[in-house]
Amino acid sequence: MKYRTVWKDTLREIWRTKTRFLSIFAIIMLGVAFFAGLSATGPVMVHTADEYFDDQRLSDLHVFSTMGLEDEDIDLLETLEDTRVQITYSMDVVFEKSGQSSKIMGLPDDYEEVNQPFVVEGRLPETVNEIALDNTNSYVGDYKIGDTVQIEEGTPDEYEENFSETTFEVVGFVNHPRYIERMERGNTQVGTGSLDGFALVLEEVFDMEVHTDAYLLFENAREYEVYSEDYNQYIDERTEEVEALLADRPSERYEALVEEIEEEISDGYYEIEEARQELENAEQELEDARIEIEEGLEDYEEGLAELEQEEVDARSEIEDQRAQLQSALAEVESNRQQLEAAQIEDPQTSIELNAQEEQIQQGLAELAQAENELDTEIQKASAELEDARVELEEAQEEYEEGLAEFEEEQESAEEEIAEAEADLAEAEEELADLEEPEYFIQDRTSFQGYEEFDENAERITAIAQIFPVFFFLLAALISLTTMTRMVDEGRNQIGTLKALGYGNFPIAMKYFVYAFIATVVGGIIGLLLGYWIFPTVVMDAYSSMYNLPSADTQFYWSYAVISITGALIATGLSTLVSVRLSLRSNAAALLKPKAPKKGKRIFLEYMPFIWNRFTFTQKVASRNLFRYKRRMLMTLFGVAGGTALLLTGYGLSDSIGDIGEIQFGEINLYQAIVSENTDASEIQLEEYIETLESLEGLEGHLHVSQDNAYAERDGESHDINLFVPSEPGRMEEFVDLRDLDDESVTFDLPEEGAIITDKLADLLNADVGDIITVKTNDSDVFDIEVEEIVEHYVQHYVYLSPSAYEELMGEEAEYDTRLLRYDTEAVDDDQLGQQLTAEDAVQGVAFAAAIEDAFQDSMDSLDVVTIVLIVSAASLAFVVLYNLTNINVSERIRELSTIKVLGFFDKEVTMYVYRENLVLTVLGILTGFGLGFIMHRFVLQTAEIDIMRFARQISLTSYLYSFLLMFFFSSLVMLVMHFKLKRVDMVEALKTQD
Repeated sequence: MKYRTVWKDTLREIWRTKTRFLSIFAIIMLGVAFFAGLSATGPVMVHTADEYFDDQRLSDLHVFSTMGLEDEDIDLLETLEDTRVQITYSMDVVFEKSGQSSKIMGLPDDYEEVNQPFVVEGRLPETVNEIALDNTNSYVGDYKIGDTVQIEEGTPDEYEENFSETTFEVVGFVNHPRYIERMERGNTQVGTGSLDGFALVLEEVFDMEVHTDAYLLFENAREYEVYSEDYNQYIDERTEEVEALLADRPSERYEALVEEIEEEISDGYYEIEEARQELENAEQELEDARIEIEEGLEDYEEGLAELEQEEVDARSEIEDQRAQLQSALAEVESNRQQLEAAQIEDPQTSIELNAQEEQIQQGLAELAQAENELDTEIQKASAELEDARVELEEAQEEYEEGLAEFEEEQESAEEEIAEAEADLAEAEEELADLEEPEYFIQDRTSFQGYEEFDENAERITAIAQIFPVFFFLLAALISLTTMTRMVDEGRNQIGTLKALGYGNFPIAMKYFVYAFIATVVGGIIGLLLGYWIFPTVVMDAYSSMYNLPSADTQFYWSYAVISITGALIATGLSTLVSVRLSLRSNAAALLKPKAPKKGKRIFLEYMPFIWNRFTFTQKVASRNLFRYKRRMLMTLFGVAGGTALLLTGYGLSDSIGDIGEIQFGEINLYQAIVSENTDASEIQLEEYIETLESLEGLEGHLHVSQDNAYAERDGESHDINLFVPSEPGRMEEFVDLRDLDDESVTFDLPEEGAIITDKLADLLNADVGDIITVKTNDSDVFDIEVEEIVEHYVQHYVYLSPSAYEELMGEEAEYDTRLLRYDTEAVDDDQLGQQLTAEDAVQGVAFAAAIEDAFQDSMDSLDVVTIVLIVSAASLAFVVLYNLTNINVSERIRELSTIKVLGFFDKEVTMYVYRENLVLTVLGILTGFGLGFIMHRFVLQTAEIDIMRFARQISLTSYLYSFLLMFFFSSLVMLVMHFKLKRVDMVEALKTQD
């Protein structure tokens, strides 16, 4: 029966004091919403990313090598258990007209199993002349579906060798899970040095001997939440497994490649020898032909001469014989004439003479026949000689043609042989310089934006661990004040209940139930609002940076239990403290009005030169301030707490917003970073330097060595950049090594020892004179003394002079990076990037402006978080001011009614209270500035991640905004109170409580 009465009375009290109940409800709702919502934001971000990665089947590892992946590599990877292996191609190109750099990736048949693209508009390519572009602003603004994209003419010949198609039709815009960041796509060795986006084509478009990429997805990894320690540990274990699997492949491929090259070189030399032998054989054949022709010519001339001589001899002999026969014939004729003259008729003599004449005539006939035969023989021999001459002329003509052809082909053959010898010499040089292929096994941290998103989630989680604490402190303060006032107002009722025989527990139950209902209802609504609003707002803010879906809000029981329990403890303790003193009093004492506080002189009254100058209202306000010390302190602390939260929120925005400008504008003074090709020849390096020197607007360049390493001290280990300039005297032109506390103090690199950045010094707990240990990636270890500590905000650096490096490492530093300083108005980054990446000695170019923009985009996204903090702090500050002012007015309602009866106007009554609030507000704001400064430093130290330092500064505008906002809230509350005071029933308020 008693408890039923208490419940009824409690419900009536809630209805009667709606404003008070709502104030507790509001403060609890804000506190719980802020704590639970902000605490859940980081996990919701991670959960949303995890769901997206799982839905899109984001690969866990990316495997590639400097020589591509052979079938043997793929076969080994496919032996991994519980692993899906996606093999594909990729290549960086430049698009014609736009000049944009793009990573063209093959779309494998199993794209739904690993790294599934998310189609934003259009569709994926279905034929070899279709392409889907990255849904980034760089492409969406320049292309639309149906447009034609062509690989730029004049790009390396390997483009045509590696692509079957170079002109494509745009059929869609997509997001790729490995590129969750919207803007950055990484660096490249083509175009400007920075990728503008990616593109997807069918695998058939690529015409390559080996694949370029292998993506591994571990099915068991889906059991772990992304970014968690369990996931990272699992991936580390699987990475080691893949490394062990491929451990022998570099040496195997190296040996096979050496054997192949040596065989090709041997075959090349053999082919050269054969070619030379063929030339020699051809030359010998020509020489033999020439000799044969010369011999034939000699034979011809000898034959001709012999023929002519034989003809002369034969004709001479014939003529001699003819002459003899003619002489004999003449002698016979002479003898006949003598006989006839002598008229001697001797038959025998006549017969002899006739026989002699006949014999002579026969001899002449034989001579004529011999002469005819001679002519025939001579003609025949002449014909044969003529034929031989013709043959010799034809042979000579053929020889001359063959000689001309040989000389022509010999020149070409000699050139080919010389080229072949040069190629063989180059091949031998390449063989001598040939190194084992390097295999890279990268986890998701190499994917653009992956690690950065986790860092942003960690920052919010870190902030969530600090800010809500102050909210709960203010909530406890307001609860204590509110419940104290409620108990004071219920003294008479408590006395009545005690007089009626109610025990302390039933009486206290009313107040505990009152606070419990306000806390639980406010907490539940706060949970619902916080779990929905905070993650949604923050994820929507990050949507401008990341290709991720809207927040997949979750209900986290842990944060719900912690926040509700914390709120119940705060209000419960406040209620216990408030009701305990009243319950100790007896019923008679409680039924009497509480005696007013005894008036005392305040310390200002002891200073008449000040006190006497006060007006009546100023004196009353001063006395009231010090008369109600608890109320004064509550208001002071409430305003100070609200101001501190506001200033911390604004200061956090200042600290985050200034990092990029300070780091990349004041500390890093260079405009570009050029990564050089260590395998470049002297001629290529000279051409590269000439290109730099001819650059209009160039103010200077510095050769430096930058290596990744680790710094350790007392068990702490952190990644660092080991930075060594080739000319330490010029360091100040490119990097400002300035003191953290005094920007005007700068340091020179010492001959011994190192200069380290301040965040690294904090993490290692190192000071000037301490020793730190540095471990390089080559397993070199050395200890070095810290000479100076300098201001730095992004990543950790250890600066060494060349002499210090050489003394520690025993060798000179390898300078493979060049910092450039130039007039940004005279030099266009894109044009410079194209100019430098065209140099064989340049491996890549990164621009400070692009790095700063990307970094600032990341930091700007936190502005939304700071806005949420500021709005939440402002809401809390308003509730605090309203509640405290309302309690102040409620406690002094009889006093205010009295002065109204005495003739004070409504405005004067309001000012009667407002003067006190104004003084307390100003004092609270000033106190809050000091408290906010401390809170700001504390939040920064807690919210910072290891590789970043926030600026320790709060701008004057932040102080001004905090002051004006609190002053505005104070004025707004008093405006509300003004209308409440106008409606005060003076007669009812002045009734006696006896």
